[in-house]
Amino acid sequence: MHNLRRSGFRAAATIACLVVVAAASGGCGRDAAHDSEPAGGDGSAVELNSGGDCAGRDVIVNKDGAGVVLDGECGTVTIEANGVSATVARSNAVIVRGQDTNVVGGQTGTLTITGRSNSSTIDVVESIDLQGNAVSVLGKQAERISVSGSGNSVTVDDSGATTVSGNDNFVRAVSLDSLDVTGSNNTVDWDSGATAPAADTGSANRLAPPGA
Repeated sequence: MHNLRRSGFRAAATIACLVVVAAASGGCGRDAAHDSEPAGGDGSAVELNSGGDCAGRDVIVNKDGAGVVLDGECGTVTIEANGVSATVARSNAVIVRGQDTNVVGGQTGTLTITGRSNSSTIDVVESIDLQGNAVSVLGKQAERISVSGSGNSVTVDDSGATTVSGNDNFVRAVSLDSLDVTGSNNTVDWDSGATAPAADTGSANRLAPPGA
């Protein structure tokens, strides 16, 4: 009788162990490729290569050629793939690390572009940081603009503090509060605001302040 009880306990323990292992390994029909699964082991961001509702989360797009529409409130949207077309209505930040990507949006906190040959049209941005090359940015309002790459084009209606440290860039603003140029062969043109650059320590820059 004691042997039978021990055998029964062992069988029950084995079954319980198998149930726990199956649950931990996601063996009950979980789709490992689903877009809403965490992109990283810490679950800090989700992959939404097919688009969807951000629901306040950070998002990663890492599929080349993806066409993505992100709805709702997004955290930080990071695009690491090439040839992506993304529409992001509202976000805390947009980071573009790939190439040949186009981003359209209504409002974001920080727009950072490190890749080359990208374009962006976001109406309202708190801060634009262009570290890449051959990038085109259009917008209505940007509180701060920093251009450290080369061969970029930025066109906005209202700009706050603008810094151009790269070379061969073009910046056009209707209104510009302040300008600091340290790079060379840049063109900056604005209609109102600062009457002259705060500093121009580069060379061969073409600056056109109001009344010029």
